[in-house]
Amino acid sequence: MATGICFAKGVIQVFQPLFSAADGYVGLALIYGAMSLFWFIGVHGPSIVEPAISAALVLNMSTNLAAVQAGQHADKVLTLGAQYFVVCLGGTGATLVICLMFAFLAKSKELKAIGKASSIPVLFNVKVNAKGLEKLDQVKAPIVLNPVFFVPFIFAPIANVWLFKIFVDVFNMDGFIYTLPWTTPGPLGIILGCGIKLLPVIFLVIVLVMDFVIYYPFFKVYDNQKLEEEKNNHFEVKEDDSVEVDGKV
Repeated sequence: MATGICFAKGVIQVFQPLFSAADGYVGLALIYGAMSLFWFIGVHGPSIVEPAISAALVLNMSTNLAAVQAGQHADKVLTLGAQYFVVCLGGTGATLVICLMFAFLAKSKELKAIGKASSIPVLFNVKVNAKGLEKLDQVKAPIVLNPVFFVPFIFAPIANVWLFKIFVDVFNMDGFIYTLPWTTPGPLGIILGCGIKLLPVIFLVIVLVMDFVIYYPFFKVYDNQKLEEEKNNHFEVKEDDSVEVDGKV
């Protein structure tokens, strides 16, 4: 009342330069690279990083919606929707594609079994099994703390959000204007969150192909490693989808 300025609005104005910087290519890379890095070393990345950017995530989403309602371009990239469905497509590390690769392309019986178990949950951004945080005896497909996947786990989310920004800045695609539950299937979340238009569909196809290209070389290395292990250990996937390793189910 003394200043005539809303406190919340004043805070936003003070930090607006930081919010603007965070919405650039470098800022996005630092934010989501750090989030993925924390996850990779076993720390919940969003819990560490998101509190620092939560105000910008909410503000930018509101700004985008207001812009669309006014017939203008929604040009903010750093939003909850982009974080849930672009950066974390299938989960932190953009792990949707790698889980499907395990299920349908792996020659290793172990990876194929893990892929089948993870494919449906990862469509809803739930991927604990694939991250190796849950284990069945010796059967696991760890991505966290696995040096084979360090590069794609960190780089894929950055590449995804950079591609999204290119679509927003260059092709005038609207950013996310709707807030959806984080468990919305990633591909569906992109289309719904951006307003059900053609450009988000095109973006979705390209980002899935890009993630496949990023992960594929590392997937092949890991698949070959697991095949070699299976030659030296008895490993069998039974008809009831249980897994036997060295005689133990």
